Amino acid sequence: MNKIHIAIAAAWVGLATLMATTVTNAKDFSIAGQTLSIGASSDLNYTTGVEDWIWELTPSAGITALGIGLSVATDIDMLELDEGDIFQGLDFTADYTVPSTNINLYTEVSTDADLEFGDVTVGAKVSF
Repeated sequence: MNKIHIAIAAAWVGLATLMATTVTNAKDFSIAGQTLSIGASSDLNYTTGVEDWIWELTPSAGITALGIGLSVATDIDMLELDEGDIFQGLDFTADYTVPSTNINLYTEVSTDADLEFGDVTVGAKVSF
């Protein structure tokens, strides 16, 4: 291996390390016996075929009460902050895990930037 190959390999390892160590951190608060969570996640990725970088920041908030989880989140494209279309809408989710089973019932609905609601998704997830 020559120095160029070593430098390219080191750059890829560094990039993979940076992408793998993107931190997701949430803060949980106990309010009247219920749990309120506020946090964000960051997703940085690169697609080789189209040579496209994507960096999305997803702030979110949720509350769990009586076994029902309610959450709201939005995606922010961090690489296009200067283009003015930062707010794309909100994603609402409600879920309930049936006690003593591996079944999770959920519903999801999203809004656009004008806060007009789209289609509602209702479903069940089974884990095994």
